[in-house]
Amino acid sequence: MKSRKILASVVILLLGSTAAAMVSPGHDVGQRDALSSVWRALAQAGATALTADQETQLNTLITNYRNAIPDNDDALEAARDAFDAAVLAGDQTAAQAQATTIANLTAAQTGARLAAEAQFEIAVLALLRTGGQLDPLVTRYGNDRILSLVETLIGRSPGRGR
Repeated sequence: MKSRKILASVVILLLGSTAAAMVSPGHDVGQRDALSSVWRALAQAGATALTADQETQLNTLITNYRNAIPDNDDALEAARDAFDAAVLAGDQTAAQAQATTIANLTAAQTGARLAAEAQFEIAVLALLRTGGQLDPLVTRYGNDRILSLVETLIGRSPGRGR
């Protein structure tokens, strides 16, 4: 009976400390997750840690990137629906016209996404450069892995084809 009380107390303490850590000011869970790979890489490279100002700037850059990414818009969805309808109706001309529309809309979205990605990555690298962290990271990991590391900040899996 006594061991059950001790176990229950330990579980309550662990749950309480976990909840407290999750709501601690200045570090929400999303922020901690997004920056954890950078913190770890900086430590492994022997670079200085991020300052609070750098963390704030990184989080702002992440938010700005996410806001700049185009969503699948209504026009693309309508074009896909029209393409499907044309195929089902056996109308090659209409299907081809919708295929061209889909290709153009997809290209525009891809272009916007790549432009936002370039702007984000350049800004992050500049931030790390001015903080003196970029050179140790490049020395330790090389350019390709640095780009992969930066991409993890926006939710990409490390090493996607680099």
